[in-house]
Amino acid sequence: MMETSYRVILKKCSTGGHHVELPRFLTKEFKLSLEKVAHILRHPPAVLGDFNTKENVEVARKYLFNLDVECDVITVIKDKRLPFAIDPRQLKWISKEFSKTLRAGVETSLFYVTVEPDNEDLFLPSLLGKQEELENMFRFSDSVFVIDDTTFVLLGFATDGASCDVVFKKIVYCLEKHIQKNILVHIGFAVIPDDGKSFYELMSIAKNNPVCHKKNIHGDQQKKETISLRTDTTRQTNGSLSDFQQLTFCFNKAKGDFYNELTAMPSDVLWDALSTISISDQKKFFLQLPHDSHLTYYLAEKIKKQSAPRDIAAAKKIVHEIINRMKLDESLKNRQVNMEKVMLHLNRVDSIFTMPTIAMQAYSVASDPESTMDDIVEKILLAPALTIKILKVVNSPFYGLSHKISSIKDAVVLMGTDEVVNMAFGLSLSESFLNADLKGLMDPKTLWHHSMGTALIAKYLCRDLPQFKDMGIFTAGLIHDLGKIYLIENFSQLYTTVLSRAAENTVSISAVEQEIMGMDHGRIGQSIGETWNLPDPLIHAAAFHHQPSAAGEYSLFAALIGFSDYLSNMVTLKGTPDADERSMQKVNQQFKVDHMISMKKLFSNFNTQFIERSLADVSDMLKENSHLLDLAD
Repeated sequence: MMETSYRVILKKCSTGGHHVELPRFLTKEFKLSLEKVAHILRHPPAVLGDFNTKENVEVARKYLFNLDVECDVITVIKDKRLPFAIDPRQLKWISKEFSKTLRAGVETSLFYVTVEPDNEDLFLPSLLGKQEELENMFRFSDSVFVIDDTTFVLLGFATDGASCDVVFKKIVYCLEKHIQKNILVHIGFAVIPDDGKSFYELMSIAKNNPVCHKKNIHGDQQKKETISLRTDTTRQTNGSLSDFQQLTFCFNKAKGDFYNELTAMPSDVLWDALSTISISDQKKFFLQLPHDSHLTYYLAEKIKKQSAPRDIAAAKKIVHEIINRMKLDESLKNRQVNMEKVMLHLNRVDSIFTMPTIAMQAYSVASDPESTMDDIVEKILLAPALTIKILKVVNSPFYGLSHKISSIKDAVVLMGTDEVVNMAFGLSLSESFLNADLKGLMDPKTLWHHSMGTALIAKYLCRDLPQFKDMGIFTAGLIHDLGKIYLIENFSQLYTTVLSRAAENTVSISAVEQEIMGMDHGRIGQSIGETWNLPDPLIHAAAFHHQPSAAGEYSLFAALIGFSDYLSNMVTLKGTPDADERSMQKVNQQFKVDHMISMKKLFSNFNTQFIERSLADVSDMLKENSHLLDLAD
């Protein structure tokens, strides 16, 4: 339950605190000591206190105004899940940042920071006046929220648990520079999404595991653990990761070959090691298994029952050998650097290619409640080539209409505004594909064929799923690989490494992207979609088609696009004469347990036979509609 109160913040005192009545009033009304009052009056701004009623606030504010004291009054809410009262506007802003982080699918650390003097007889300047200084000390992508005199929260974007020590040191340096040298700094931290997916979940962990920083008499920095209630965030005094954290780090961070190396361990040995980490981390590792993995049913039962391990010591020894190799691996060392490089480029306003004009106009008109069907038709007709493409799709065997549609207006009447507008948007992107400078790393036409195939398959699978009718499933299939175009055009050298690594090993491109860059092309597609202000279902489908459980309320939609992507690749592979077993394994890695769980919610009879039947059906459907794959030409 939340309680509302009203916080009075002293901003300025024109008399400098020399008015004889002022200290008396502040000590009586706000229960402050004379020493504290004297400090506040010399060092505004600062919190005077909180009132439960507006009436008391108004009385205090008027009295202070008459004494030449300028104050602000803000509403704050106290929630038992938080260790402090917070401005609801600030809470809303933090929630938005959390939402962005979760949608990005990138680990981000929350740091809960409090300060106090190393001598209880001293007072510190309030953090309220240090917001700008604090923000300037951190990266542009990080977010600083000053809560009150002694507390602030930092969201370190793309900062994981393994690299938090760097941020710890920066926080202490920042506070010593802008507050004072002799201070105690308490820092609790938690990682999104490993420790939770809400501000409250992460704060619960962070507040229970503070680490205290202070200076000793020689001025050397010391860090000591003050509370150790949760073993998975316990840090050793030398700053290294605990054994528990190292195992968690390994199972969460192992991508590509390292993930395959873990899954190649004997089943019982793998479970012995997995049993030592949290259940949520066990499930995350489990969801990334290929759908046809021999471990699927074994680990599902072990995780469900939390079966007792057989020989933890032996399992740990094997996993630690993998951990040591991961630490030495250059791609892992450079992963954070690459991620920050890509994210920095993504944050530039001009870095993402522009949405086709006709698509922008169609979306704009369709979202206008005052627009009519004729307005939408008029916009589409401005692009004759697009009009022809839409009519070709509508009149293809794919739709199986009993009579021919000869105009866009007839198409809108028959299929609905959303369907036609989404189709217009998706098909208008063909130029973005075919004109892309892919540096010879990929064939633009092949990429377009795959995307068009995925779109047709997704639409085909949805014929008995009315819940997806107005969510733009066709368009979601077309845009799911836009991130690849962006990465190749802007980071060709890095992506050359990705493709080389994927070609050399039995690893999917998405897994290698995560291994080398800490993110996959879906994350890039999300940024493009957000820049274009696309509907949430399309953004989530682009972002999480390789990890649908991360898509929240759109997880089933994202899973369907992921399954369609997989089927499209399988159709192509089966049509390739020289395709080998390793190529098949790489494609199978793309369709994961994570997808299987969602697909079983959509199709009650979903199993291996269902996949085989679907593959045969969509293969026939694509052959019958093969002319649609070349619509971009």
